[in-house]
Amino acid sequence: MDTIKFFYDNLFKAGTITATSEHVNFPKENMQHRDFNKMWHSNHGAGSGWGFFLIVAAVNSRIDFEDNGTDVLVIGLDPGVYTADELAAEIEGLLELVSGESFTVEYLESSNKFKITNDVGNFKLLWNSGVNKARSIATTIGYDDSADDTGSDNYTADYARIHTEEVVACDFGSVKDIYAVIIQGHNISASGAVYVQFSSDNWTTIHAEVPFVIQPDILVLEWDTPKTYQYARIAIIDPSNSAGYVAMGTPYMGDQLQPETNFMGDGSIDRQDPSNVLPSENGQESSIQLDHFDLLSYTFHVKGLTEKSYFDALFDAMGNSKAFFYCEDPDLPLTTTKYVAINSFGWSGRRDVGLYTLSMQLREQR
Repeated sequence: MDTIKFFYDNLFKAGTITATSEHVNFPKENMQHRDFNKMWHSNHGAGSGWGFFLIVAAVNSRIDFEDNGTDVLVIGLDPGVYTADELAAEIEGLLELVSGESFTVEYLESSNKFKITNDVGNFKLLWNSGVNKARSIATTIGYDDSADDTGSDNYTADYARIHTEEVVACDFGSVKDIYAVIIQGHNISASGAVYVQFSSDNWTTIHAEVPFVIQPDILVLEWDTPKTYQYARIAIIDPSNSAGYVAMGTPYMGDQLQPETNFMGDGSIDRQDPSNVLPSENGQESSIQLDHFDLLSYTFHVKGLTEKSYFDALFDAMGNSKAFFYCEDPDLPLTTTKYVAINSFGWSGRRDVGLYTLSMQLREQR
């Protein structure tokens, strides 16, 4: 097992951040706050236009269809980024222009699904048999392209779709060493995908891309050799998220403190339950249930003022009130990385020979 790692110099909080979208009540700036529960949400809700969809000419810009008569027709959307409402309106206008018939295309907010209706009569959407299947918009807007849609005047998409991709980007201002990217708090579904990407030229080129393993609560990537770039971003692909949006709490991007010596074997974990148990007048008990958390106690042997100064810098930066990440076993980062604050911090030892012992207690943040 490698020695314990601390991640506390969060470059993301000081960087310039941008996002492809944001909800007015959950803006991107929330991701630079201490409280990871104060999340950023992608754009959603009535009147918002909903998520953003990328249309690429050779990838997802065509619909082959048969109108209310027998004509097989095709529409081609202009490449670009559309909200769901804009995309629905664009498809509706092109269907009417090409066919001469009246169509209604909607984004159903109750289900996050697209619906295409021919106001004149039955028509066909040739998702599977159309000559443009290879660049059909079908899966982008939630239609199953394994078969055509036939026999009706309206077709609702098979799957919810909230976006093509959401991206949150950070410009550090200059080249930085990134030893870890950690996301505390999110609503990414098990079927989603999340990547951290790096660039040296402000996204003309993606120079490195690493996927996260999706798990509840916390996403973790850490490296012994840093990723050295000025620009980093988190790309989220979760178009079927049942919430109708994606959300993310405080990301960490930055340096690490990894002591040369590890903690002693007499460390301890104390499980804490802050719930209030209150007796009533007749002796019955009631309780206010609160989240459990851990108190983690460690003892470190430190040799020399240089390594002692590393720990002192941690305390000077964080004190008792600021939260940070630590990984107890870097070989198992997904299960041993926690979001904590310092509960107590104290030195003892032989200053005359440069031997020090640090007793430190961390409280898990929930």
